[in-house]
Amino acid sequence: MASCSKVRIFVIPTGEELVMTEDTRALIQGAYHVHTSFTYSFQSRNHVNKAREEMLKAELAEKKELTEVIARPR
Repeated sequence: MASCSKVRIFVIPTGEELVMTEDTRALIQGAYHVHTSFTYSFQSRNHVNKAREEMLKAELAEKKELTEVIARPR
């Protein structure tokens, strides 16, 4: 399926709710710097959004063809 496509499509999950939460916490603590120099928890290569992973597992079980096109970090 994916091999015949001339176009690569990437789905990039976002974490706006986590950004807002971490920004708010840092502002309250007086530790916030502009977002370009602020380090968010999800920037770590080891970060896993457990809720998103559970939803993905369920979706992959229901739609097995997605396993052919999903990209995972190495």
